[in-house]
Amino acid sequence: MFNCPGFRKLTNLPLTKETKKNIGMKKFAFLILLVIVFAACTNQKKEQAVQPEEEAIVYTVDNLYENAESLVNKEIVVKGTVMHVCKESGARCFIMGSNEDVLIRVEAGEDIGAFTQEQMGSDLEIKGIFTEVTTEAEAHNPEHGEEPAEGEVENEEMASQHETIIDAQEDMEIVYFIKGLTAKELALSTEDDDNE
Repeated sequence: MFNCPGFRKLTNLPLTKETKKNIGMKKFAFLILLVIVFAACTNQKKEQAVQPEEEAIVYTVDNLYENAESLVNKEIVVKGTVMHVCKESGARCFIMGSNEDVLIRVEAGEDIGAFTQEQMGSDLEIKGIFTEVTTEAEAHNPEHGEEPAEGEVENEEMASQHETIIDAQEDMEIVYFIKGLTAKELALSTEDDDNE
C-alpha cells in the first residue's frame, strides 16, 4: 500500500491493552454521540408535527359563516351545540350557533362513523373539511334520505326540527356543510357543576 518504511513500523506494532481500551472507548463515545443526535432529530420532527394542531383556530358556527368564502375546502375546527341528529343512521347532525336559525350540517363519513341521539343538546368540537353545496338537491339531501320508513310516523318534535333546518338552509344563498373527520364531545364546564 504505502512504501514508507515508517508506516510499516507503525502498522506492525503490537497493540497494548491500554491502546485497545482507548480505541474501544472512542468507538463507544462516537456511537453514543450518534444515538443522541438521532434522538434529537426525531424529537424535533415530532414537535413540529404537533404544533399545527395546537395553533388550529376553533370557530363558532357564526364565525364560519362570517369567513365562509375564505374557508371553503379547508380543514377547520368548529364548536357548537347539537340541535339534530339523523334518527335512522346518525350519518349527520346539525350544530347551531348563537340561535337555532344559525345551523351547519356535519356529515359523519367513515372517519366519525355515526352521531347518536344522546348527543342532542351537547356541545361538540368537530374537525372537518368546510364544503360548499353546489346544487339545491344536495343542500337538502346529499346522500341519505331522512324520510320516515314505511309505516313509521315522524313525531311532532322531529318534524319541527326538520322544518327549522330546511327553513334555515332555504334562507341562505349558498349552503355549506362540514365533511367530518373527528368529533369530540366537550365536557360540561365546572361552573355548571358548581351551580348544582
